Amino acid sequence: MVRRTLTARFMPGVWVFPGGAVDDADAQAPHSFGGDGPGADWKVAALRELIEETGLWLTTDGTKSAPLAEDAFDAVEASEYTLDQDALLYFSNWITPEALPIRFDTRFFLTVVDQDVQVVIDGKELIDFAWIAPREALGKEESEDWAIPFPTRETLLLLATESTADALVERLTAIDVVSPIQPRLLVGDGEAKILLPSDEGFEEAGLHQRDPTLLERLAAVAAGGGRVPAEMRYNR
Repeated sequence: MVRRTLTARFMPGVWVFPGGAVDDADAQAPHSFGGDGPGADWKVAALRELIEETGLWLTTDGTKSAPLAEDAFDAVEASEYTLDQDALLYFSNWITPEALPIRFDTRFFLTVVDQDVQVVIDGKELIDFAWIAPREALGKEESEDWAIPFPTRETLLLLATESTADALVERLTAIDVVSPIQPRLLVGDGEAKILLPSDEGFEEAGLHQRDPTLLERLAAVAAGGGRVPAEMRYNR
């Protein structure tokens, strides 16, 4: 996991998985990025962001470590390697609650890397990293040592259900259809929280997602020191 800089406008100081946005160029990636089949732009973005943020290359010859590349496309094209889209197992899709001003349609991929790979971060966009067991990361959030976004926490709970990487791969490979999950925002007295479709109050919260006062009340909770989910933290 990696930690976002404290000066980020969105989710400052929060611990997340490596990742980022799909760029237009990802749909036109060179052959060295593993092809252009269905959904390839998502996988290209994941491979590219992993290189740019951690120096880890998922290649057809295994996981490689390299210095950070300002332009991952140029770096891979100039190398002897081909990246391996098949190393990415798509298993989860989260969509930001409708009420929030910054929204994402996010796909999560699992990959298994070699034990001896070395991570590099830039110290600017990202300021720390950790190889960490899912349950340990959840414990850090529970003790409030780490701030972790809701979808990331739910993903950690899923990852923690298996004791080995091989068992996890076997379980997630069995998923036939990845259905999108779109939680809802609920703002109460001194607290804001995110509800899943299975949570009590989810249907009622749907009536308030376009309430023009919802974000004002969210800001008031944050200003008053109330509990606010990590993905609702902003630098202004």
